[in-house]
Amino acid sequence: MARSGLARHGSARPGPARPPKPGPAVAVNHRRDVLAANHLARALFTDFDALPHRERNLARFVLLDPAARELYRDGEEVAQIFVANLRLAAGSHPEDRRLNELIGEFCVKVPEFSTWWDSHRVQQCAHGDQRLHHPVVGDLTLHHESLALPADPDQEICLYSAEPGTASAEALRLLASWTAPTETGRPLPTDARQL
Repeated sequence: MARSGLARHGSARPGPARPPKPGPAVAVNHRRDVLAANHLARALFTDFDALPHRERNLARFVLLDPAARELYRDGEEVAQIFVANLRLAAGSHPEDRRLNELIGEFCVKVPEFSTWWDSHRVQQCAHGDQRLHHPVVGDLTLHHESLALPADPDQEICLYSAEPGTASAEALRLLASWTAPTETGRPLPTDARQL
């Protein structure tokens, strides 16, 4: 019995181009608490899953973690954007006790915080480019986009990507391959001292 023309021709044609593999992705709320992060985001920034629950926060990472000062090549500007985003969140959620505690902690622990806060700058972390220096893969520039969730506008997904064909894309590919979960389910170390 002859096969149909569709089956014959379909098997000979190359399949559709594969979509790009997902880049780093982080789900956050209005306080910038990290609700979820894929393995590549944990490898790029920090292993949020290993932190105590109350410390899983992107703003806390940027403003308080010494590793962030090494990671962000424009660290002060990134920190100011996070402060402006927190000011925006505080205006929308003035009764949020945990947000107010976080702001108070930054006032005490970050010398520049009060000056940045008093500038009254408000800004969403909607999109932009970030220049990074990762301890394992070196310099890379990533574009980030934040997408609000229709069911809860106080939650958003932050997606990071590199321009295809660039050194940044190659660095991200290397980071993904080096930190992919192993057969045991545990990712490889991302700290250069552990490699």
